Amino acid sequence: MKKITMLALVSSMFSTSALANTYYYVDWTSWNPGAGTATGVITPSSGPAVTVQFDALKADGSHGSFMGVTGNYLWNPASTYTSAEVENASTYEGIQLVGSPNMTYRVTLSEAIKDPIMAITTLGSLGDPAVYDFDSPFTILSQGPTCCWGGGPGLLTQLPGDILRGTEGAGTIKFNGTYSTFSWTVPDPEYWHGFTFGIRTTEALEPTPPPSNVPLPAALPLMLSSLGILGFVSSRKKGQM
Repeated sequence: MKKITMLALVSSMFSTSALANTYYYVDWTSWNPGAGTATGVITPSSGPAVTVQFDALKADGSHGSFMGVTGNYLWNPASTYTSAEVENASTYEGIQLVGSPNMTYRVTLSEAIKDPIMAITTLGSLGDPAVYDFDSPFTILSQGPTCCWGGGPGLLTQLPGDILRGTEGAGTIKFNGTYSTFSWTVPDPEYWHGFTFGIRTTEALEPTPPPSNVPLPAALPLMLSSLGILGFVSSRKKGQM
């Protein structure tokens, strides 16, 4: 019984939860497409609201422009934006971009965010793929049919150098790490695509634990050897009875 209990303990330590997380998305509250700016707010279920600043910037650092903000129909079907990690799609607006070459898009957050996600729709077209070149590493979590332009198949491809290519692409990506700002350029644009952002939690609400003094690979053999000792002691006791 002791061996079974210890094995269960080890198993639980190295297992991960299969439950998806609830994400909180940007409610874009004001925007000025001609001036290249938009602001919004993310309201987690606990903790303070997080303000979001979006800027469209030209190569010389001055503000450019973007198409505007449109309704939450962008995030249909919801299954395109949900996954084993993300339980829910956005119910708020999305920002629309147009084919402006070499524009930099920057997002600035009022608090450091852990592993933020970005929902994207209709990036590129079937005959004219488009790319987002990010300044931060990311992972594709989900993809699928788009809301618009005939409901294309929605193909997102991750390329070396933190580049995302879309062929009528739609889905969710996650930035790996903690961020208060990040940005991307669109060196190969296509006429129309949309996006928004979401968070699970903030660094303030869920501080990153300091590195452990004992590396995990070194701790595992130690625990397994302890199990062996317990088994040996148990066998000795049975032999003495």
